[in-house]
Amino acid sequence: MKKLVKQLRTFSMPWAALLLLLCVSAQAVFAEENAKIFVIKSKSIDSYNLAVEGFREQASKQWVIVEHDLGGTLRNSDQLAKSLETEKPDLVVAVGAKAVAAAAASKISCPVVFCMVMSSEKYNLPGLNITGVSLTTSPEEQLRVLTSLSPKIKRIGVLLRKEDSADLLRGTIELAQKHKVRLIPIEFEDEKSIPHNLRPALGQVDALWMLDDAFIHSKESLQFVILNAVENNLPFMATSKVFVKEGALISLSPSFFRNGKQAAEMAERILTEKVSPKDLPVSFHKESDLTINLKIARKIGLTIPSAILDKAEVYE
Repeated sequence: MKKLVKQLRTFSMPWAALLLLLCVSAQAVFAEENAKIFVIKSKSIDSYNLAVEGFREQASKQWVIVEHDLGGTLRNSDQLAKSLETEKPDLVVAVGAKAVAAAAASKISCPVVFCMVMSSEKYNLPGLNITGVSLTTSPEEQLRVLTSLSPKIKRIGVLLRKEDSADLLRGTIELAQKHKVRLIPIEFEDEKSIPHNLRPALGQVDALWMLDDAFIHSKESLQFVILNAVENNLPFMATSKVFVKEGALISLSPSFFRNGKQAAEMAERILTEKVSPKDLPVSFHKESDLTINLKIARKIGLTIPSAILDKAEVYE
C-alpha cells in the first residue's frame, strides 16, 4: 500500500507542476492582455491622430488605452509626469518628438515605444527603456528604388543639412557600394546656402536624393531644387509625396497610419514576449508609399521601369 501511494505521488508531481505552470502562464497572459497603455501625443493634428488610429487598430482589444495630448508644448510635462506616476501604465506610446521628450523627462521606468519621429538617431534618446519606429524608410530601400530607375545612375548627390550629415550618412556609404554607386554629399548650412552649394554639384551627379528635408523651409527653396533637377535631367528622389506633387520625380513616403500599427506590433512584443526595449533596435518604417510624377519623368527623358510603375501612385 505504501509503495502504491509513493508511486501515485511520484506520478502526480509532474502533472501538478504542469498545472501550476499553466495557471501562472494564464495569469500572465491575462495581465498582458489587460495591460494599461498610456498614449502621449505631441499635439492633436491629422498625422498624429492617424498614427494613434493605426496603433488602436493593431493593438490588443483587451488593452486599456489612455490618451494624453501635450498640445504642442512641453509646459505640461510636470502634469504628465504626475499622471504617469498615478496611472502606473504597463507601457507608454510617445507620438511625435515632443511626446518622446516628455516621456523621457518623466523618468518613468516602464517601457516606452515611440512613433512619428523623423531621423530619431539625432535625438540621442536616453535610457534603456525607450525604443520605437522611425518615420523614415530605410536608406537601403530608398537606394534600391532610386538605382532601379536607370542603369546610368552611378553618382548620387545627397541633399541634407550639414549639422545632421554625420548621423544621416552613417552606414549609407556601405549601402552605396553594395548598389555600385557613389554618394556625393551636398550639404547646406541653412536655406540661404541652397543656390550656392547646389549649382556646382549639378554637373557631377546623375541623380539627386533628399535624405532629409530639414533644410527646406519654403516653397521657393523646394522649387529651386526641383527646377535645377529638371533643367539638368536629374531624377530627384524626395522624402514625401507632397514634394512629388510639386515636381520631384519620386518619393518613398511613410504612412502615418501604418507607422502607428508598427508601434503596436513592437509594444505587443514587449508585453507578450517580455522583450526588453534595449534588445529591440529602433525600426525603420515599413511598407512606404511609392509615388511618381510621370510628367517630370517625360521632361527629363526617363522611362520608368514597369516593375516600379506598377507599384506606384502616379501623378501626371
